[in-house]
Amino acid sequence: METTSIIRGIRPNIRPLARCKRGTAKPAKKRTKGTHHNGFLTHSFKPFQSLPFSGFGQGEREFFRSLENLCQLYGWQAPDTSGLPFPQNISAVLEKLSSQRFDGASVMLLQDKGNPARLATVKTFDTNFCLYYVPVRPLWLMKNRPCKRPCYELTRTLFAYLYQTIGIPFFREPGYIDNSYDSLENWIRENDDENYGDNKEEAEYRKRQFAELDLMRMAGDTLLPEIKSPYELETWEQQLQQISLTDKQGRELREVASELLKLAKDYPERAIKDTMHYELHEASEDDYSIYWENYISFYWSGNDTLQHMLFDMVNSEFQEMGYQEEPVAIQWFDTPREKPHHDFDFETRLFFLLDELTGVLNDFDDEEPNA
Repeated sequence: METTSIIRGIRPNIRPLARCKRGTAKPAKKRTKGTHHNGFLTHSFKPFQSLPFSGFGQGEREFFRSLENLCQLYGWQAPDTSGLPFPQNISAVLEKLSSQRFDGASVMLLQDKGNPARLATVKTFDTNFCLYYVPVRPLWLMKNRPCKRPCYELTRTLFAYLYQTIGIPFFREPGYIDNSYDSLENWIRENDDENYGDNKEEAEYRKRQFAELDLMRMAGDTLLPEIKSPYELETWEQQLQQISLTDKQGRELREVASELLKLAKDYPERAIKDTMHYELHEASEDDYSIYWENYISFYWSGNDTLQHMLFDMVNSEFQEMGYQEEPVAIQWFDTPREKPHHDFDFETRLFFLLDELTGVLNDFDDEEPNA
């Protein structure tokens, strides 16, 4: 996968992933059209401060019941609040908990339907501040090379899974990457008119960029219906067998496709949005944020005349953001827990395989731009 380190201002010691391409944009305060808030729990959360507590009642009893369960699991000694009235007793406990970390998770007081106040530990999955952009031009090149037809069929199935089930946005539909390419085209046209009329080399390069934009639109619009076509795991397995093991590119594609098939079988309906809970972040009016659809997406290519400008723009904008939406695991304490459990098996495998897949696809993207 094409990954690019971002937000260097927040994490000074960036450790790029394999195949990282350093690049660099500022999402609008309102997120682009996408799949937000549909988490693995079918409701949203509210911070404790906004809960409608009016006195001693279910909320207070529920809070101290969940506190007891948390203390039993982690062996934490809660402060004595027997002499404090409600809600000062809860505030005193929350103040102590605010500096605590359990299993690398912070403690939050959340509510959902029928439960006014429950303690939960919330752990965030570290995406390493990288861009997980999957290139589409390799699929287009495979489609137009008869000798690569088996690779094309397998890759189309992988893209269908990533688009339809995982929920990765496509760059030819309204969204962040689509807007980014539009911005790049406008910038290129403005600078082409103003600066490069008398420079033959620059003028030729701009012509290649315009040709790349035209190809990107045409190829993307052609491939999107194919990616939207239904896929079946049985067909996926058959396509794996059609890939020659003697071909290095095909062998590497088969390896990552096999692991993605295992992921699809282990989590048949799991989407990347399922553990994204932006509502847990208390944002201010001027708090610009990186949503998951901004850094996980299909895009055109990492080997064309546009990719350096695209990554420069994205990284520059992301460095100004104050918060990045990442997967979270929530462990509730409404009932006793035998052992800590914050499960990121799906996310660990998915992000690793996206990186691997993009690295493999980049090897197929070996044609000169507009050749």
